[in-house]
Amino acid sequence: MQTTRQVYNIMIRNDFLLSFGSTGKHNFLSTRPLFIRLSRRWLLLSACLISLYATTANSAEIHARKQIYAQALHAASADMSQTAKNKNWQGYTVKMNIFIPSEVSRYKFCRGDVRVTAPTNGQRDISHLRYGISCPDDFGWEVAVTVKPDIYLPVWVAKNTLERGKLVAPDDIELKKKNISTAQGGYITDPDEIVGFTVKRRIRNLQVVIPSQLEQPVLVTRGQQVLMIAEQDGIEARMFGEALKNGRKGELIKVKNISSKRTVTAMVDDVAKVRMLGIASN
Repeated sequence: MQTTRQVYNIMIRNDFLLSFGSTGKHNFLSTRPLFIRLSRRWLLLSACLISLYATTANSAEIHARKQIYAQALHAASADMSQTAKNKNWQGYTVKMNIFIPSEVSRYKFCRGDVRVTAPTNGQRDISHLRYGISCPDDFGWEVAVTVKPDIYLPVWVAKNTLERGKLVAPDDIELKKKNISTAQGGYITDPDEIVGFTVKRRIRNLQVVIPSQLEQPVLVTRGQQVLMIAEQDGIEARMFGEALKNGRKGELIKVKNISSKRTVTAMVDDVAKVRMLGIASN
């Protein structure tokens, strides 16, 4: 504003010029046209000076924001690469959405090494990463930044609508690249975790298949004759029994030994096959 007032004062002081005619008498000549031209030039110069001042004032904000953005992007990219390696992701792409608080408009460009810290308990949610970014200068700053990555990963989806109770076949699913950041309930990248399983809840066409929608198929049915396997000290014994309950892989069911008529607890191992755990009753 001081610069503007100074320019304005100069403008009003140059309203007249003193001149001398041939008679030797002095005359005051109006310089209004000249004043207009000078006024335009001063206004243009003032605008340039104000623009330069504003640019200089905002340069610290721009530089600080760029520093914060660069550090957040680098940290989030490193975390995503490590996560992809741990989970064995193949063919994934990531779009980083970085949220920087507006308070950085007060921060100056950091001349020291900008520091980045992550939560001490680790990043529990890969769709919502948090970082603390700080500047060690005398007039340094510290800010909390959130990064929400959109992660596009090839996952298995239903090729057609799969009704409840259906045994999933290889032709029932296909790979599609989906944003797993918004996938509710997870996702599956290994077809062996789907094929051969039974649909627990209806899965719509092109819907991402999630673990809670599936269950192990029934491998043993009540009244079915099953192979009973007992093992102790490296010695294996086999006999036949009757399943007293339906069972899926890993479930414990009661089985009656056909020969001894004793009932034992066994774990379902495969189709019509169980492994004995102990005697339940006589």
